[in-house]
Amino acid sequence: MYKIAKMTFKPLIEESRREIAEKIDGFLYMLYMNGQIIKEWIVEMRNDHYIATTITTDDDSLDSKYYNSHIRKELANFEVSYEIICDEFRSTDCCHCSEHSYYILAVNPNDNSSPIICGDCGKEIPLIRIPYLYQEEEHFSILGFQSMYKAVDRLWMEGLSDRFTKRQIINHKSQLNKVGMDICTELEKKAGNPVYYLLGNPIGGWYEFEKNNKILTSCPKCGGEIKTCGGHCDDDFNLCHECRLAFITHEMINKVNDTE
Repeated sequence: MYKIAKMTFKPLIEESRREIAEKIDGFLYMLYMNGQIIKEWIVEMRNDHYIATTITTDDDSLDSKYYNSHIRKELANFEVSYEIICDEFRSTDCCHCSEHSYYILAVNPNDNSSPIICGDCGKEIPLIRIPYLYQEEEHFSILGFQSMYKAVDRLWMEGLSDRFTKRQIINHKSQLNKVGMDICTELEKKAGNPVYYLLGNPIGGWYEFEKNNKILTSCPKCGGEIKTCGGHCDDDFNLCHECRLAFITHEMINKVNDTE
């Protein structure tokens, strides 16, 4: 479960207030890019130190053992400590499986949680437990794709409802979905387990989830059979093993409707 934490920064170098603020913001952004916090924070100035209120991605996600080389360099500027204050009440528990049979890359347009889902328990996996992709030393590709996907979905939802945004979401040949599938291929190489990409189901008209999301019975890419997950996420996703694609189910639609 996500936690609300307070991070204390004590400057080690005498600088202007503006310079210190910029460096703290930069440090927090690096933690976000490393999968350690969510991209929202508030910074307060106290007498000789600064306090940032953040949302962490797991119980121990702010531990220095997760720092990458970029973050460690910034420790020359500050003495950093943190305290977990409480649970983030809107979040659910995340995955703590020791092993994963497979993963699903599934962006939720409505929150900033990790888009990587465990195929065994059906819960999100904090990015601190996901290997870096390509030659990166942070989760630039995954978080960049998440932001891009959410931006396209927002354009569709908030009025455009045009062929371009629709195609980007539901067509496996779209540039948006190609980027997502490339990330899955790279993660599969690094993690050594299958990684499926959640492809948007056919949608149309003004967005009413149950009415406008058609449940697929065959894979739109290869025409082959779509099968159930085989894990605790059976109710949420169906899979095409050949194309490494995932699709939402009737049960997933019912869950969404129940929360509205």
